Amino acid sequence: MILKEEIRSYLEANNLDVSKLEDLVDEYESEQTFALYKDGSFEMITGNTVKKVRLWLHKKFCL
Repeated sequence: MILKEEIRSYLEANNLDVSKLEDLVDEYESEQTFALYKDGSFEMITGNTVKKVRLWLHKKFCL
């Protein structure tokens, strides 16, 4: 799953402002935990499923 694509899809499907895409990606990533590997790469280890992203977006826009 590519986070940006999933958030964009949710925004478009719910007729929400797509211009906030980058801010939402940054906000979502800031709430997650990442693993940093010895080679310098990293991977999101929390919130990295489509279901978790959609749940986060739903809570954000429905509260």
